[in-house]
Amino acid sequence: MGSLQDALLKTGLANEEQARKKKTSQPRGARPGKGKAGKGKAPRGAGPGERKPGPGGAPRNKAPNRSQSDLERAYAARKRAEKAEKEREKQARVADQEQRRQRNLALDRLVEGKALNVDDAELPRYFEHIGRIRRVLCTPEQRGQINNGELGVVSLRGRYLIVAPDVLAAYRELAPDLVPDLTGKEPDAPDDDYPPVPDDLTW
Repeated sequence: MGSLQDALLKTGLANEEQARKKKTSQPRGARPGKGKAGKGKAPRGAGPGERKPGPGGAPRNKAPNRSQSDLERAYAARKRAEKAEKEREKQARVADQEQRRQRNLALDRLVEGKALNVDDAELPRYFEHIGRIRRVLCTPEQRGQINNGELGVVSLRGRYLIVAPDVLAAYRELAPDLVPDLTGKEPDAPDDDYPPVPDDLTW
């Protein structure tokens, strides 16, 4: 059975030149009724260097940088440690201030009505305390008693008080750092002979 082209040639509706052109215009291996192979279709897998699509067709994000995550965690841990250290230091300061306040209140009660300082006393008795030369004004009689150990001197809230030996002993138990050592030779008067201000003074 001849082809359609042969039938057309026999009837004269087509010539041999047209038939040759029609044969040469059809690509080899092409199947009738189908388009070019592979045109318009997306490859199944992503090519090298391409990210696979995530849910909904959106490209997936790159995996987080591990070294950057470790650095961020280390920085956050350091910040937390610094904050905790500052809080501990603050609590220690508050506790120390409260301890000093309670101690001063106890010392107030201890010397209440027992200080032997005389308002019009003019004779200074010098001594060294907390790294400086201090003084307390006393009468000539009190000065002799201080030198003989019959009276003592204590520091309280910026003042030096003359007290009896029993008060001195109780004071020394609560606050030994506030009891100056009066033994030994009396130091010379300092050039700036002003009333002393103890280092532990709480305003």
